[in-house]
Amino acid sequence: MFNGIVQSRGKVFKIHFGKDNFVDIKTKLDLHSTGIGSSLSCNGICLTIINKKKINKEYMVRLNFSEETINKSNIKYWKKNTLINLEKSMILNQEISGHFVYGHIDGVSIVKKINKLPNSWYFYFSYPNLNEKKFFVQKGSITINGISLTIAKILKNSFSVNIIPHTLEVTNFSDIFINDKVNIEYDMMARYIFKK
Repeated sequence: MFNGIVQSRGKVFKIHFGKDNFVDIKTKLDLHSTGIGSSLSCNGICLTIINKKKINKEYMVRLNFSEETINKSNIKYWKKNTLINLEKSMILNQEISGHFVYGHIDGVSIVKKINKLPNSWYFYFSYPNLNEKKFFVQKGSITINGISLTIAKILKNSFSVNIIPHTLEVTNFSDIFINDKVNIEYDMMARYIFKK
């Protein structure tokens, strides 16, 4: 379980598709107390650490991923040097600054438009599935590439979020452009409310 507050970024060092799918990510995030078998949110995907080593002041972690992850997320587009948002799993008594995030991706959205304002940016995204538009609520929570965000606008074929300079600086929103694909996780409360 995560809260959608990105703790650091990393870069894909190597990704392997085939038998034993894995990705190696290099990061400055302090993973000293994070053990083998622990969960790490990588662009919002809950992945399991299967190997870890420290190289100078950085960590190199290897994480497994499944066919379901390939089908549901943007991991299929990752390559060497792809910038990844990282968050360690929550611990008891930790402040919840965002919202509860599972790390289970519901689908992939495409960046449709970016509007620069004097002090922030509007990013517009397609819906991963128009049949699931009911999970999007104005001023409700949404997770994009592992970041807990508030939905600003609900439109017919897209939705928007407002990004402040701090978020742009500390996440991979600084490296997102029109037509890029991002991971989406719906708010768990919306998911359970509409469960039939």
